[in-house]
Amino acid sequence: MQIQIRVPATSANLGAGFDCLAVAFNLWNQATVDFSGKGYHVHVNGEGEGILPEDADNLIIKSFLFTLEKLGIQAPAGVRFDCENHIPMGSGMGSSATAVLIGVIAATTLNPEYENKDTWLQFSGELEGHADNVAAAIFGGLVAVRKTGDRYKTLLYDIEPENAVVVLPTVNLSTHAARKALPQNVPMADAVSNISRIPAILEGLRTGDVDLLRDGLVDKLHQPYRLPLIPGSADAIQKANALGAASALSGAGPSVIAFMPVNPEETANAMSQCFANNGLTCRIYHLEMINRGAQVTRL
Repeated sequence: MQIQIRVPATSANLGAGFDCLAVAFNLWNQATVDFSGKGYHVHVNGEGEGILPEDADNLIIKSFLFTLEKLGIQAPAGVRFDCENHIPMGSGMGSSATAVLIGVIAATTLNPEYENKDTWLQFSGELEGHADNVAAAIFGGLVAVRKTGDRYKTLLYDIEPENAVVVLPTVNLSTHAARKALPQNVPMADAVSNISRIPAILEGLRTGDVDLLRDGLVDKLHQPYRLPLIPGSADAIQKANALGAASALSGAGPSVIAFMPVNPEETANAMSQCFANNGLTCRIYHLEMINRGAQVTRL
């Protein structure tokens, strides 16, 4: 049996929506999965080629085996994942979420009873430790995720297919390092400020209101502690906002995202210059928000 799995890029946090909001974009990682042969193998083309492990140490296979064990499904004798990766690793665009989901989804296809989005959400959220990226990657659009007891639950919002610019500087910043920079406790006023801005993010993205969204992206819980780790990022956000976009870190960084830029090329160049002023080169992505999530096709 062969299947193809496609999972989109995502941007999480969205300023004040720390660990609970994310949106999907039209940039995809995909894998053709062949349930035959012996052993577990991953072949990577594109992003991560020659870097990612191609054996059982790969996150895809770890997620695949984790899900099989959780569901009590007998592991097949062999599986090969042929991956076409377009989402850069360690970028703040959800590359690890796509790997986790490809493994989880592949496992559930071996028993149709479990091949559903809620199962994907619960297991991928457990593996990731948070479910914002994986939720947006599963459902598409804008997703608000929360945890009730031991289960993740979502609210889904269709969004306008607006453009966004993502500027990725050459900074090696792992999600672990970015999370380690956060304080254990925050002032009550900062927590209240973030909570008060959530409706502005939701409504701004749902309706395409860039001014409302810009106000919602103002964050006090994570960006003040992460921006110093990414030289030029604070200036890039400020420059994008000044040019009419709504800007924030993408995920934990190092990417900076500018939603709904008036002039995408001008905005991207101005943001890149902020990093260049700090001795950093950049990769630029011109993306579109989408209301489509992970897809499975039987070949």
